[in-house]
Amino acid sequence: MIDSLRYEIVRLRTIRSTYWLIGIALMMQFLISMLIAGLFPDAGPLSGGDDAFAILLTMGASFGVAPLFIAYIMGLLGVFSMGHEYRHDMIRATLTAISSRPAIMAAKIITTAGLAAVVAFACSLLALLNGALFGVGAPSFTGWRDLTLGTVLFTVLFALSGLAIASLTRNQTVAVSLVLLIPSVLESIAKTIVLAIKASSDNPSGEGGVATIVKFLPYDAGGQMYTRISIGRMLEIFGIVPFGPVGGGLVMAGFVVILLAASTALFLRRDA
Repeated sequence: MIDSLRYEIVRLRTIRSTYWLIGIALMMQFLISMLIAGLFPDAGPLSGGDDAFAILLTMGASFGVAPLFIAYIMGLLGVFSMGHEYRHDMIRATLTAISSRPAIMAAKIITTAGLAAVVAFACSLLALLNGALFGVGAPSFTGWRDLTLGTVLFTVLFALSGLAIASLTRNQTVAVSLVLLIPSVLESIAKTIVLAIKASSDNPSGEGGVATIVKFLPYDAGGQMYTRISIGRMLEIFGIVPFGPVGGGLVMAGFVVILLAASTALFLRRDA
């Protein structure tokens, strides 16, 4: 196992995309949170506190409508962790160097999760820095801790889903498309269709029914870990009460675990 981790760390260090993706994530976090911090008023609810920090860290995703930029970039890192192996036909060399396939997959999961967590936490510190530089009131320790934890966990799960999808498809281009489209487009389409059905039903505001599906859309549910001022509450007019941070996180975690289990099982049985 140790040899597998060393091999994977060396591989990540020698791939330029690793540095590009980390650099883009940190640079965009710094620049965009700096611009947002400069626009905050000197007084009022957005002059500081937990909600203001949520906007800085998530770059507006805490409203529940914009994507969490950090997670998407780390999702690409997850895709490339396995996708490069097949795109550049390096999987044979990897299997030659490390004969244990479970160890290879475990090393990729650990390194992807670890790197995604470090980058997401660094983004939290950059948001704090820009808030301090522009005089935005600091969040409470509890608020900072909960929002940072939610953002880190969502980012890690997103990155691992990218790794799993790349392993399942064995095609980097297809995996990148799926990682970008499933949370941003396909889930939105599914939500729109379900809500249209619910709105035309005899009891559009009643709980249960087909609308329950919306609560279990994995990326949307996981987003509850970092949303704070979410317009998703508007769904309550259709009898839909979204999961909280814990429930939403468990839904997304379950989805990612299923993806990883399926991708690992196929990786153990497939030819190189």
